[in-house]
Amino acid sequence: MWVIRIVLLVMLGAMVGADSLLLRHRRKYARLARSRVVNVALVTAHLAVTFALVTLPPAGGWNARPGWLRPGTVCVGFGAVGAVLVCAGMGLALLALRQRKAVGLQDSQEGLITWRAYRYFRHPIYVGILWTSLGLALLTRNPDGLLVFPALFVMYFTLVLQEERGDMGVRFREQYGTYKQTTRMFGPVWLWTAILSAVLLIAVSAQI
Repeated sequence: MWVIRIVLLVMLGAMVGADSLLLRHRRKYARLARSRVVNVALVTAHLAVTFALVTLPPAGGWNARPGWLRPGTVCVGFGAVGAVLVCAGMGLALLALRQRKAVGLQDSQEGLITWRAYRYFRHPIYVGILWTSLGLALLTRNPDGLLVFPALFVMYFTLVLQEERGDMGVRFREQYGTYKQTTRMFGPVWLWTAILSAVLLIAVSAQI
């Protein structure tokens, strides 16, 4: 399964590169950037590859989980945290999508959005996707899915940097500079710390 995962990671990297190219040359590729069909296809491909990376069966099969993933405490704890993350991630992404009133690379009808979900996260849709991905890996107690999650984080972090440097930071230069000072890219640090601490605490407590 790792061969498939590596292929999917390469595909995701290629899609991130394509998105970055379209963002940097938005005027040149304006027709593609405005196309709802193209954007829905790109978003669907992103989601399909991302979620496949964390939900494909482990290399040795589901019965080959390492010992630290087998105790009942881990099953219940990871299941609870995973369910919360999936619900929160999907809810956040849908809320932000409703605010934008646009899909993918399409321009938001509201211009630069800095309220509601965007008040706490500069990129709430990407945060929602990452939370959902981590939640799915935890729900299924998928060791390979958990291992690949940091790579997913790096992929989306790279996409966000390209978006901010080549698109949002250019079109809304002064306004975006102020916005960056008040709102973190992926939200409050304490929130991510709490999530990761809960996961580590559950994993460690089951071994004691």
